[in-house]
Amino acid sequence: MSAEKSRIEPASPALSHWLKYSAELVAIAIIYLATAKFCLGLASIHPSASPIWIPTGFALAAMLLRGYRVWPAILLAAFVANATTVGSPATSFAIAIGNTLESVVAATLIHRWAEGVSTFDTPAGVGRFAAICFISTIVSATIGV
Repeated sequence: MSAEKSRIEPASPALSHWLKYSAELVAIAIIYLATAKFCLGLASIHPSASPIWIPTGFALAAMLLRGYRVWPAILLAAFVANATTVGSPATSFAIAIGNTLESVVAATLIHRWAEGVSTFDTPAGVGRFAAICFISTIVSATIGV
């Protein structure tokens, strides 16, 4: 066997891109799911209603830093978190859609009206961020309920 044939061929750029993207989605989904299960453990009135929801901040940060392409990881992790806690697949899916849309809406509005990832550079940006987050939480709460 010649040395030329025994050499391992490097992965194509397209395959390498998809492997990195898949690994990124898996990592985001795992972190989202872990924080969701932790927060659902804090629920006292209803098993799927937590007084604090860390995954929202994580999902928004992921969207702002990695782009909208991470939405499948958020949707899947939110669905799994709710489906394994309480509720039917339909209600778990509705809640997951609300959680995902909240992040998409917030990231879109922050990019459009609050200087994107530089929103915390100015007091005005912080104010716009707070207003935008108030608006986006209404999306999730409306669908989730």
